[in-house]
Amino acid sequence: MAGSHAPVPEIHNGVSTLDEPSAAWGWHGLSRSAVQKAGWVSVLFLLAYNFGNHHGHVETIWLFALAALVAIGLLLQLFQPKLSQVRTVTSHNKPSGHQEPDWAYLQKSLQGPYAELNDAQLRSLNIDPATVEGRKAIH
Repeated sequence: MAGSHAPVPEIHNGVSTLDEPSAAWGWHGLSRSAVQKAGWVSVLFLLAYNFGNHHGHVETIWLFALAALVAIGLLLQLFQPKLSQVRTVTSHNKPSGHQEPDWAYLQKSLQGPYAELNDAQLRSLNIDPATVEGRKAIH
């Protein structure tokens, strides 16, 4: 039998070309600068529509309100943090050369911070205090 002519899906940035053919050549998203440029042009057009032949103020109110709403959204997007600085400063940062203890081994062998646990704390870890060799009951 001859080869199949069925399209073979390709995955680009988590998007299949069967779902969206444009995913392969990059027309799959808008950059922040493109949104900013198009948004500010839209604000200018909305404000320019105020100069026309309308006599009532309902149109003026709507045009100013929509222009203000779009401008506020654009300013929020413009000053939105990129969040990369939030991801780099975490509680998981350790000094250079830090060696993380083997917490599972220390808990199993009751060494390190687990050596001075009282009976209630041992029971909370599902360890029966009576089964621990060489240990006096600590209350």
